[in-house]
Amino acid sequence: MSFARYIAKRYNHTSKKGEQLWSKPMMRIAVFGIILGMIVMITAVAIITGFKKQIREKVTGFSAHIQLVNRDLNRSYEYTPVDNNWDYLDEIQHYEGVNSIHPFITKPGVIKKDDEIEAIVLKGVDSTYSWSFFNKYLISGEAPKLDSTKKSNGILLSAYIANRLKLKVGDRINMFFMQKPIRLRRFTLAGIYQTNLKTFDELYAVVDLRHLQKLNNWEPNQYSGFEIMVNDFDQVRQIERKISSRVALEFNSKNESLQTISTLDMSPQIYDWLQLQNMNVWVILILITLVAGINMITGLLINILEKTNQIGLFKAMGATDKQIIKIFMINAAKIIGKGMIWGNIIGITLCYLQQEFGLVSLDPDSYYLSEVPINFNWTYFILLNAGAFIVNLAMMILPSLIIARIRPVQAIKFN
Repeated sequence: MSFARYIAKRYNHTSKKGEQLWSKPMMRIAVFGIILGMIVMITAVAIITGFKKQIREKVTGFSAHIQLVNRDLNRSYEYTPVDNNWDYLDEIQHYEGVNSIHPFITKPGVIKKDDEIEAIVLKGVDSTYSWSFFNKYLISGEAPKLDSTKKSNGILLSAYIANRLKLKVGDRINMFFMQKPIRLRRFTLAGIYQTNLKTFDELYAVVDLRHLQKLNNWEPNQYSGFEIMVNDFDQVRQIERKISSRVALEFNSKNESLQTISTLDMSPQIYDWLQLQNMNVWVILILITLVAGINMITGLLINILEKTNQIGLFKAMGATDKQIIKIFMINAAKIIGKGMIWGNIIGITLCYLQQEFGLVSLDPDSYYLSEVPINFNWTYFILLNAGAFIVNLAMMILPSLIIARIRPVQAIKFN
């Protein structure tokens, strides 16, 4: 065992006579600061990443990660129809990172009940559509049951629309479509969902797309486009570029081609807002790390001052500055590690309790969520701990350099 490790192992914060030294309470404050700092940093990262994850899931649940639509200037909900006879559709399905691809149709309409009316957008899907997103947010009834043989009259509405029109599961709904002539379709309310993403809850209802094909006088193989879901949100832009380069130069007999639109371009205001949250996290992490580091620096400076006699004695016995600095750095690492361990235990426990029991609620109108979200991303936690430990320990180097300026003769006389 080296000299530095041997001394550091027997290091304490009491004098020979058992008197309490100033460094001991300062070190306790430093440990408390690190514990509190780790709790704040862990919960901040868990909450912000959880918030971003849930909002992303809600946005892409309505519009998918990528849409493949006709290459024209139409930006309304009445798309120019596209056929499903493109050779590359099966090829895209097997691209790395692509989870699924399914057709969709959107069409605006008006629901009328008594004297109340509500304008919405119908989203038509077929039997290949996954209801996992809407099933997660169902509060009543069930998703419409779609199969390839029989057209379903079921409709899935948001709680916002259902409450405004005083509708409940099983009610018949009259929906009018503003075209020449005005068309009427009757649906049965199959289920009610609530995502708390008000922008979309106020807008979308989901039905069997064959109703919309008939209203538009489209063929059975014509759709508004195709929705593509990917496995990793961080790969959306990369996969979109790959698909775009594949479809850009291919035209059909009508001289039409398709284009890709990612969710990042469909809802830029939401993603820009989410991007701002990253800055908040960095500000919190930097401030908390600096506060914890300053506490440690203060404690270490007081410790060096109190141990000046010992430092002078070690130097007189032949110990080098490097060895003595190592003694203090080892003890600083122990203190930082102790604080981080307790901070992790408390922080992760608080996050778990929030995830399981939803102890802290939110205003859905302001935050799009009914309770504080938590995301256990262990990679982030590991990187956070490693970064915090390295930065705090690095901050200890500067006050430790004071040891090099202490001279044995003066230090031994120091009182």
